[in-house]
Amino acid sequence: MQLGILSKQSFKLRTLTLILLTATVSACGFHLRGNIPLPSGIQNMYVAAPAGTFKDQLEDVLSNSGAKFASNAAGADVVLSISKAATGRTVGTLDDRGKADSYNLRFEVEYTLDAADGKQLRDASLYEMRRYNFDPELVIESEEEEAELQADMEQAISLRIVRQLSTVSDLQ
Repeated sequence: MQLGILSKQSFKLRTLTLILLTATVSACGFHLRGNIPLPSGIQNMYVAAPAGTFKDQLEDVLSNSGAKFASNAAGADVVLSISKAATGRTVGTLDDRGKADSYNLRFEVEYTLDAADGKQLRDASLYEMRRYNFDPELVIESEEEEAELQADMEQAISLRIVRQLSTVSDLQ
């Protein structure tokens, strides 16, 4: 009989601890990665960007943050224009024979956020860099690693854009 009382008290204590932990984490402004809420004034947006994996990634992150996409610029409260989304690769280091054994990847994005009345709310240029080792014996693996790093840079830039957009207060 006493064992049942202890387990009920233990259950209540665990539940109370879980509730307090949840309240503490939510009160401090913690958000899961990619779930950064956008201000209500910019949630209805049109994204003008070159078609491709970066636009898809950006729209996914924006959607997770509460964005609703208009079918054209006239139907949106704001227009997010990606004027540049470019990838570059340079030689990082050379081996003793003068052949590349690492590369530097760079992904650069320039964007503007404009209100429906044409007022520019944001103008930014962002970039991410990654380095990877290249082994001429493992060309396929190196290409796969480069593709993974490219996807990682696209996600990182998308999250940075959303973080910057989450601070827009000009429309409120």
